[in-house]
Amino acid sequence: MKNRLLDYYTNKVRARVLIYKNMPFLFWGYMITCILTVPISIFSLILLFTENWTLITIISATVFFVLFVCIHKQFNNKSRIILNREFSVKTEKGKWIDGFHEVQVHLITEYLIEHNLYSKWKIERLMDSYKTDNSKDKMPALIAPSILIAVLAPNLNYLLKHIYGINIYQSTEGQFAIFFGVLTISIFIVTAITYSKNLFEEFTEIIVYKKVGQRNNLISILDDILITIES
Repeated sequence: MKNRLLDYYTNKVRARVLIYKNMPFLFWGYMITCILTVPISIFSLILLFTENWTLITIISATVFFVLFVCIHKQFNNKSRIILNREFSVKTEKGKWIDGFHEVQVHLITEYLIEHNLYSKWKIERLMDSYKTDNSKDKMPALIAPSILIAVLAPNLNYLLKHIYGINIYQSTEGQFAIFFGVLTISIFIVTAITYSKNLFEEFTEIIVYKKVGQRNNLISILDDILITIES
């Protein structure tokens, strides 16, 4: 039964099936933009400290940042319109995911009732089973993000110390250019990761750990259903 429920979620309940299929070009455009965020940021950081490229790099990074924000806004607006049109669910701007999750909960609840699975202990068994399968399928992370940051931070500080000492950056304008460039790129990376978290998870689900991502999403839905049963 657990495999049938997972197949039902995959083919009938996922965002890619209910929402993103109605906006394929915008979906893939947004996804590609998110993917390019990291390499472009690294490349921009390198060019930032190259003579005669500082101003061009700052302008290019700013333009890409504005483009990313515009695509993200368009992506959210389009998703909200599709959600309202297909399921008559009205949500505030930027909060369509909460409304869509309620639709998913409703669809999965109907499936559980129709297949005699709508009970606390059965849902808990399903969730435990999916978690066990995930632990078997997904490879553990080679390095924790916090450890990676702890290793990179001293090296970046050391690099910036020498860059600030380069002759072409000794002027007030040069010092400001470095500060503004690093700040802009840092804000861009943080904003990109924050706003595109769900899309990165969707991309991981599609390419890397397909079944693991689907099970995690289904577990989240089942957990909300379980709360309604307990109340």
